[in-house]
Amino acid sequence: MHQQSTLFIDSPAAPTVPSYFAPSSKQHKQRRSVSSFASRQSHHSSSSSSENDDDDDDSLVNRPSLHQILVNQGRGQYTLDSFGAFLQSQFCYENLAFWLASRQYKLCAQSLFQSVQSSAPMFTLHSDTAHHLNQSQSRAFSDLQSKMRAILETFVLPSSPHELNLSDAVRCRLLRSVAEGDYHPQVLEQARESIMDLMKCSSYPMFLETIAAKRASNAGSSQSTSSSSTQQDSHSDGSSGSWRNKAKHHFKLVSKMLKRNP
Repeated sequence: MHQQSTLFIDSPAAPTVPSYFAPSSKQHKQRRSVSSFASRQSHHSSSSSSENDDDDDDSLVNRPSLHQILVNQGRGQYTLDSFGAFLQSQFCYENLAFWLASRQYKLCAQSLFQSVQSSAPMFTLHSDTAHHLNQSQSRAFSDLQSKMRAILETFVLPSSPHELNLSDAVRCRLLRSVAEGDYHPQVLEQARESIMDLMKCSSYPMFLETIAAKRASNAGSSQSTSSSSTQQDSHSDGSSGSWRNKAKHHFKLVSKMLKRNP
């Protein structure tokens, strides 16, 4: 299990993926408005104000997808570290840890497969084809096998320290494949997709809602601070409906509730 600590270090730049290791889902590139970018470049502001501009740019178009967050392409409050901290607070960090570990395993398997193709073209990342490898290549394959066992013992086996919420069919199929000697990263793909769907349906929307609520709270605090200097001159305007108007403007999350209770 000493290899386990290396599983969670996500490579900042993955090498070119051949068709043999092509990802199963389409990767969407982040799109940003050209006019928005140009307008930001035209303002010579301090670094702190630039960060505020990024935080204010929270339209649905500019929010990163879950995949963009997972590969650390998010900006502002949408970074991988922020998402990981949120998952820890929700006691479901094992989902992210498994996704990163399986991604790192895929990169390691890809590297091994590419390095041995010229001398051992019959090797398929299956133990039955390991006899085609030389001594150093065999050691590399043994290390890859240890990484797979670490993933299974940490996330997949029943009563494992960070057991994933997988269906019995997915869990048994994965364990059976490895038991039969298959160490191709494809054997992890179904479990990986299940965890991705789980994060997409649950953790990711909650993460966005938490950021939106924090923005609304900060906006309300800023409004309260800016209006305090003129409060002495506005006692006559303190009608019963004024706070509702401010809340509807600054706290979008509760505006529907206020409309139902005018």
